[in-house]
Amino acid sequence: MQKLSHQTYCFDEFTLDLTRGCLLQGQQEIKLRPKSFEVLKYLVENNGRLVSKDELIHAVWVDAAVTDDSLVQCLKDIRHALSDEAQQIIKTVHGRGYIFDREVSDGASTTPVTTYTAETAGVQVIIEEEETDGHGVIETPHWPTSGGVGLLPAHRAKGIERLTTAIKQHRWSAVLGVLTLAVVAAAFVYFTRSGEAIDSVAVMPFVNVSGDPNTEYLSEGISDSIINSLSQLPNLKKVIALNSVLRYKGKQTDPQVVGRELNVRAVLMGRLVQQGDNLSISTELVDVRDNRRLWGQQYSRKLADITAVQTEIAQEISERLRLRLTGEEKKRLTKRYTQSGEAYQLYLMGRYYRRRQTKEGLGKSIEYFEQATKKDPSYAPAYAELGETYRNLAWGGFLAPKEARQREEWAALKALQIDDALAEAHVLMANIKEIDLDWSGAEEEYKRALELDPNSVRAHQTYAWHLEMVGRLDEAMPHLKRAQELDPLELSVNLDIGSALYFSRQYDRAIEQFQKTIEMDPNFVPAHVGLVQTYQAKGMYEEAIAERKKADALGQAPGSRARAQLAYAYAVAGKRDEAQKILIDLKELSKQRDVSPFDFALIYMGLGEKDQAFEWLNKTFDENPYRISFLKVNPRFDSLRSDPRFTDLLRRMKLAS
Repeated sequence: MQKLSHQTYCFDEFTLDLTRGCLLQGQQEIKLRPKSFEVLKYLVENNGRLVSKDELIHAVWVDAAVTDDSLVQCLKDIRHALSDEAQQIIKTVHGRGYIFDREVSDGASTTPVTTYTAETAGVQVIIEEEETDGHGVIETPHWPTSGGVGLLPAHRAKGIERLTTAIKQHRWSAVLGVLTLAVVAAAFVYFTRSGEAIDSVAVMPFVNVSGDPNTEYLSEGISDSIINSLSQLPNLKKVIALNSVLRYKGKQTDPQVVGRELNVRAVLMGRLVQQGDNLSISTELVDVRDNRRLWGQQYSRKLADITAVQTEIAQEISERLRLRLTGEEKKRLTKRYTQSGEAYQLYLMGRYYRRRQTKEGLGKSIEYFEQATKKDPSYAPAYAELGETYRNLAWGGFLAPKEARQREEWAALKALQIDDALAEAHVLMANIKEIDLDWSGAEEEYKRALELDPNSVRAHQTYAWHLEMVGRLDEAMPHLKRAQELDPLELSVNLDIGSALYFSRQYDRAIEQFQKTIEMDPNFVPAHVGLVQTYQAKGMYEEAIAERKKADALGQAPGSRARAQLAYAYAVAGKRDEAQKILIDLKELSKQRDVSPFDFALIYMGLGEKDQAFEWLNKTFDENPYRISFLKVNPRFDSLRSDPRFTDLLRRMKLAS
């Protein structure tokens, strides 16, 4: 129990004294005008978060209307008070607001009394202290529920004995016996903390010191491999995915800032230099809570030994994070899927190019994965990644669905034949079963994948899609939130959360989520498309048309799918002539190249021509039923749901309740 009457915030060498309303640098008071003090107080209380100008003005000038000039003057006052460090302490994000970029600790001190409580064997012991050390009270210690002093680990006894000796010399000799109990309890907390496991980590992209673009695949690939190894450990609650840490690539990064932004306890930084066949790697693992170096190591190896180095680093990290691993988990962590350094490098190249998600990048990716499997025919992850790339090609419209499905299945079966414990291969097999409308079989594969790799963003994300397809929307959102926690800066994950809200008919929340995703990347076309669909569902037709045109402009030359979506937007807005014109154009285009029958179905749905809509939906089912896999939940089909033909289509999709 603590009676507090003096609240402070501490950062760097500064103390913000809320009770006295002043700023201190050491013991020296720095003058601030009242409003400047309030601005600083609000920024400090929201440290690490982007605070907009409007929010700051409304918070400080509650009952007054002021211009931006008043805020600017206060910030100048504050920055002058904080001296040369100000630009680093309060960062301006142009056009958006401000971030107080320092770790802040709460302080509280009491003049009258501070009460400490320790409990043992059901007896509460209270010690009252007349004053503190000026840096705030110590956290209230709680006695371990499993027992008393005798149960403390033996190696801590000497430290506790020293603390007790120091107490005996204190001026509170009258309460020595009782105080000793409280201090021992505090010592237990203090010494236990140093041995606690760290359950969240971000592995940053290794810095390519040589600057050679031909070795970028290595700097990203080593980080990627370490992340994949660590993500399989159930004791690690959060391993940030590569897509999110790549946002920091090429930037000066402070581990504590990264830790705060990604909400992790530890950050691994690495540097890489390649000279011919020689590879030099340096690593540093930092506890971001106190910026303490947990571990560091330098490796000088041949390029062919890169798999061994990656395994060693992952193993060291698990030990330094103090994770308690079972024998099976240790075996999984140190598992090497190939003994061929050359095959491993080709595999890293394949993943590097696939991240570009362009037709050319995916084509190169397939070449490298195929070369990797030729170098080592037993390299299971290379087959799994090859299958995933075929899937990406089909999803992007670069490969016919049936051909992609055959190649994807071959690769997945090959990977599982070699290693049935490969999570990525089970995710692939789940997708194949979905294409075949085997919904229960797909779910079993997803569950197996998550059992093998509980931190797999891909498994959580695609399982959420599956749950949405079968109409279990409430179950999908936790998996999307988990994927977002593991990969907070990944655009597709944030997009999928907006889509789940759209499917749930929570249109206002969906719009807000799509707009947040667009803020992350204004050129991300799918988020604009999500907004289009949600605006249409809300009857905001003009906004939908404007957003569709914006998406088309970003996509440069829109394909048939984008043109069909624009025609649908025109149709539901009552602009039938514009919709009909696009419909005619697409029919002419279909004589020259493939146009999905769903594009025509969508336009006829917008025009309200149900007979034509069902005709083209049936053609879509015959060509590629997976194209309408969200039939059960997508609001775009709401106008057809009362028709018996829709119920029949659901039955053929094996989605009827």
